[in-house]
Amino acid sequence: MNEIPPLNRPEDMPPIRSQADLYQLWRALMGELGFAAPQLWMVLLDAEARCTPVIQKVEDIPHVPDTQVLDNLMTVCRGILDEVLPGGSVAFLRARPGAAGITASDRAWAAGLSAAARERGVACHPVHLANDHEIRTFTPDDKVASA
Repeated sequence: MNEIPPLNRPEDMPPIRSQADLYQLWRALMGELGFAAPQLWMVLLDAEARCTPVIQKVEDIPHVPDTQVLDNLMTVCRGILDEVLPGGSVAFLRARPGAAGITASDRAWAAGLSAAARERGVACHPVHLANDHEIRTFTPDDKVASA
C-alpha cells in the first residue's frame, strides 16, 4: 500500500468513504516521503465526503501543540463547516522528519487535535502521521500509549 496514487485536483479525487480512502488521499498529497521540518496538514471534506480545494499546510509547528492554537484552529474549522460546508468534516495529518514509529510529540498532536475537535463539535476523521518512512493512522491506543 506504499504506491503513490495520482495527485488529481481536489474535486477529481474519489470520496473518502473508508479509512483506506483517507490513507490514499494522504498518500497522494504527501508524494515521496521525507520532511525537512514538522508540518500540520488539514483537508476539508464536503457533506458527500469529497475533498475540497481547502488543503492547508502549516510548516514549522512546535514540538507540542498549544491549547489556545488548537482551540483557535477548531473555531475556524467550525465556522467554515457551518457556513460553507454544512455536513462536512476535517482531516489532519502531522508530518515530521525522522524514523518510523510514534513519538511523544506525535501523540500530543494526535490527542490534542482529536480532543479540540470533539470539544468544538468538529467532525474530524482519525488523525494521521507521516514521517520519512511511513504514513499511518493514529488509533485510540496510540494516543495514550507511553513514549
